[in-house]
Amino acid sequence: MNDKIVRPPYTSYRSFESLLNELKDHEVMPAVIDRSTLQKRSGSEQSALLATFKWFDLIDEKHAPTTLLESYIAADQDQTKSLLKEMIERSYTFVSDGTFNLRNATSNQMADKFRQYDISGSTLTKSVAFFLSAAKSAGIFVSPHVKAPAAPVGTAKKKTAKPLPATAELAPTPSTSSHHPHPHAKPGMIHIPIPIMGMNDGSINLPDNMDARQWASVIKMTEFILQNYRDTMAASPPAKAEDELI
Repeated sequence: MNDKIVRPPYTSYRSFESLLNELKDHEVMPAVIDRSTLQKRSGSEQSALLATFKWFDLIDEKHAPTTLLESYIAADQDQTKSLLKEMIERSYTFVSDGTFNLRNATSNQMADKFRQYDISGSTLTKSVAFFLSAAKSAGIFVSPHVKAPAAPVGTAKKKTAKPLPATAELAPTPSTSSHHPHPHAKPGMIHIPIPIMGMNDGSINLPDNMDARQWASVIKMTEFILQNYRDTMAASPPAKAEDELI
């Protein structure tokens, strides 16, 4: 099976072991091990498990159970451990061909060995993790220096700046403002009159060095504050005239 580059198992070993135990619990072996057999699992897990069964020659190209799978399911605990060891040694050729020393290998050496299967990233991490768990279950000694490589950190997507509201584009800036400093305005502030129909003008004072984004924020916040203040005033009882209080 390893005469060509084929990805080694990258599912979780627990998932693989769980499926084997499910098959042991059934009195009859399914005619095929396919997606319909694994319908309770997610699509990605189905793909990973089927690839694992093919890797170990537990199913053939048509997904039919092999004699090896039938033997594995019928085996007792000791026989299962022995069969798993044989499966690992046959499928991962570096375990038994003398080209790699599992007893004193390092994590980097193990990762490099798995990269020969043309895998990288999270697949590499999962594949090494599966092998280590399977080897432990089979009683195959692996160097304590070997650990699965850390999963790659996902590249964070750069946040695209949201376009400023149309009002922000029209917001005045210190260089374009037509408002002149008010006689009583503090240094660094600008005095902006607000015309009010039938009444004296109101006004607000703002820093004279705000950028476009700050202007946009001020416009929104001012509208919010005035709206809430107006609603509050509308809900309050009208104040009595001074002559009614005398």
